[in-house]
Amino acid sequence: MGTSSAEVDLSSVLKATAREAASLSAKLPAHVEGEVLVKVKPGTSGLEDFPAEYGARLLEQFDVPREIYPSFGGDLLRLKLPEGMTTAQAIAAMEKDPRVAYAASNDILETFGTATPEVPADLDYRLWGLHNTGQDGGTRDADIDAPEAWAISTGSRQGPVIAVIDTGIDYNHPDLAANLWTNPAEVPGDGIDNDGNGVVDDVHGYNAITDSGNPMDDNSHGTHVSGTIAGDGTNGTGVHGVNWQARLMGIKFLSAGGSGTTADAVKGVLYATRMGARITSNSWGGGGFNQALYDALKASPALHIFAAGNSNSNNDNRPSYPASYDLDNIVAVAASDRNDRRAGFSNYGAQSVDLAAPGKDIYSTTPGGQYAVYSGTSMATPHVAGVAGLIATVYPDASNQEIKARLMNGSEPLPDFRGKLASGGRLNAYNSLENDSVAPGAPNDFRAAETSPRHVRLSWTAPGDDGWCGRATGYRLRVSEQPITDEQAFDSAIPVPTGAASAAGTIESATHSLVPSGQERELHFALKVYDNVGNTSEARTATVRIPAATLAFEDDMEASEDKWIAGSWARVADETRGLVWTDSPNGNYPNQANSALTSQSISLEGLRGSTLIYDSRYDIESGFDNLLLEVSTDGQNWTRVAHLSGASDWSTRVVDLSAYDGRQVQLRFRLESDSSITRDGFYLDRVVVAGERTS
Repeated sequence: MGTSSAEVDLSSVLKATAREAASLSAKLPAHVEGEVLVKVKPGTSGLEDFPAEYGARLLEQFDVPREIYPSFGGDLLRLKLPEGMTTAQAIAAMEKDPRVAYAASNDILETFGTATPEVPADLDYRLWGLHNTGQDGGTRDADIDAPEAWAISTGSRQGPVIAVIDTGIDYNHPDLAANLWTNPAEVPGDGIDNDGNGVVDDVHGYNAITDSGNPMDDNSHGTHVSGTIAGDGTNGTGVHGVNWQARLMGIKFLSAGGSGTTADAVKGVLYATRMGARITSNSWGGGGFNQALYDALKASPALHIFAAGNSNSNNDNRPSYPASYDLDNIVAVAASDRNDRRAGFSNYGAQSVDLAAPGKDIYSTTPGGQYAVYSGTSMATPHVAGVAGLIATVYPDASNQEIKARLMNGSEPLPDFRGKLASGGRLNAYNSLENDSVAPGAPNDFRAAETSPRHVRLSWTAPGDDGWCGRATGYRLRVSEQPITDEQAFDSAIPVPTGAASAAGTIESATHSLVPSGQERELHFALKVYDNVGNTSEARTATVRIPAATLAFEDDMEASEDKWIAGSWARVADETRGLVWTDSPNGNYPNQANSALTSQSISLEGLRGSTLIYDSRYDIESGFDNLLLEVSTDGQNWTRVAHLSGASDWSTRVVDLSAYDGRQVQLRFRLESDSSITRDGFYLDRVVVAGERTS
């Protein structure tokens, strides 16, 4: 049954949401003022009347391909608001409408790249990012090993479609013309939409700005990106792309000035989906988290390669969207220089940025048959998109997960990226493309080398890439309270971080931090070794007995509630953890929230090095709403010792309480919010306060 239409009392709704709208107005990123993107829930009746109820005009209803409509989850509209109604007012009002899944601003997006006037005179110049011999002060082999990869494949003009979603492509460029995707169902120049996809004469792609079939580049950014992916390597002139031969689909949504809107980006993604793009290259970003763009990317079956951004900032702490969307079909790319260092402008993130690729002083195609040197994570991204295209050419049945794993596992570990990228390395085309069916060896000496109430140090001997020959890529280490006896148990166990694999025969180790317990217990560890293409060794296991710790407080939240003063907080059931405390048991927390969960008095007498350890997950509006962790020695005056904002899945957090050794304390978890935008809130499990006896 569909959601029925209901007349909106617009004046009352705007009045009721005025405070929220005023707060929201200051938070919106750069956007098209006077417009709003609205996703209406599936089955809503009277959809054609919806805009008028808000005094708005329908600018467009997005054409979501039928095959992804169920996962997209509704109808997306772009509305022009009536004079006098701001975007913030519309979002605040429409999100109270039961027919609306969400309302969002139409954010401004921009290219991630900067041009320099330097153009090498020799068009046969060997591109350092593909093959670095030490030219121009570079470091030999600080490249993606393209020649080695080309021994396996140089691409194919019958291979996967790679969509360049950007400023367009100069489809007449002599180094690109032969490598363009051609719509087989469209007759060029006849002025007819032959294939019935809603776009006339979309022979080589789509222009989302003009809603036409002409993706000609009037900026240069998209053409430069395209040359890196697939500059023609068969014509004896110009540049070689990562793919000598390919099928490039041009999708233009960024203007001559290098900027565009979220609405046009969504249209570009939907076109790529409809027309069968396997890989997309996206050297752009901007704005904040936008649900409409997130939904379009999530529903797409393609693998999307995104530039991480050029702000020299940590995306783990300050997300750069769309690269920071937490989606399995996104690969986020940082930039490296010719000496295998992180480019000074490049964003990074140990959790949110996947790998690096050459992105500084990159020589490639520009409109009018020209060439130029540009820099940016924009230039790194097409290197990765190109290698993803080669993988999909050689392994046409590979899934997004398998292609991404080859890119990540095949990356070359480098000191400058350790702890700054998820892979810890720079793209290596040969490693990612290698046809290797031999798994690494399994270390038979896997064991616990050291145990304490707070940690376990595990040790083993590094095997090789193929059995005990060569060098493996990395390790998958897991821990569980139950024996890890099969694949299902391994996959469901908790991952333990490890470094990259060392040379065969090296003694390796990894330390797993523990939440102290007042009871002696047993933990089970399992280790697998993987290589650059994902071949994995057999598992080796170790059972470790953990000694009991000295605890001042312990609560796993499963028994009574008498250790806490709850207020409006409540315990709810979490499907993976049992009972947990939350500030928002009935949905999102409210605006202007100020609610707290307070512990009973905890004695730290006779302890030193007191430490609080707790598990939490949270979704709190970043930068505006906060979860405050506070400590009091008298129940009246509170000192903040930590705060959280943004979003995180379940993780263990540690807070130093040694300043309170020897005293009575109370802990308080307090959520506070402002007047607009609410989230799911904070969830708390397993709280422990531990220390060492002074005598």
